[in-house]
Amino acid sequence: MSTYVYGVLRSSVPKRLPSLDGIGVGSPPAPVELLPYESLAAVVSRVPWDPAATESPRALRRDMRAHSAVLNRLVTEMTILPLRFGVVCPDDRSVIAELLQPYYPRLTELLGQLDGAVELTLRATYIEERVLQEVVAEHRELAPRRNAARRGARSYQSRVELGQRVAQAIHENQQRDAQWLMDVLRPLVRAVTFGKPASDLTVMNASLLVARADLPKFDRALEKVQAAEGHRMQLDCVGPLPPYSFAEL
Repeated sequence: MSTYVYGVLRSSVPKRLPSLDGIGVGSPPAPVELLPYESLAAVVSRVPWDPAATESPRALRRDMRAHSAVLNRLVTEMTILPLRFGVVCPDDRSVIAELLQPYYPRLTELLGQLDGAVELTLRATYIEERVLQEVVAEHRELAPRRNAARRGARSYQSRVELGQRVAQAIHENQQRDAQWLMDVLRPLVRAVTFGKPASDLTVMNASLLVARADLPKFDRALEKVQAAEGHRMQLDCVGPLPPYSFAEL
């Protein structure tokens, strides 16, 4: 039997994880158990195959969902270092010899840094028509050019130049609004990593590390932002999630 690894946590948590019954990888779902080593424990399932090497796309999607379901269930109650989908060792001894033992100091350090915290992903995106109205209102010299471009009365080069000036104005607004948004949320955020913008209208695409106990406060802060800025930008927040962005080995 091979050993599939979901993540690592402290071995002081309960030895049984009944809330995970029926959601492990495999078909039928393999039981999810703890494999202890000193003060750490790996969250594992014993499987007769390698989930990541399965030839069936449907089975692969099923196991990817199971991997996420296990981690998402655990992170609501305890601190866990999530592993990416598809980490399989030949047996339990290999998990200890290749993961828990050699990386013990680093794993312990990361668990301390992430203690009691979860990840939230936050994306703020401008509502296009609204931000264009703002840009024209702030840069009144652009209004006649934009109207002329709409009528097709300007040359191709002029339209390109107009587009560049509008894009630059939007970029300046993005920087200002992203800074304001982070200033509002910063008291409740332990750490942040920024991802690539999803579009030219993206104000912020970030992963935030937030204490589980502060989630109600964070929700209220985000509700205030939505009330103040919802007419001009859309906010999408997902979580709590396992802290993938802050658990790099």
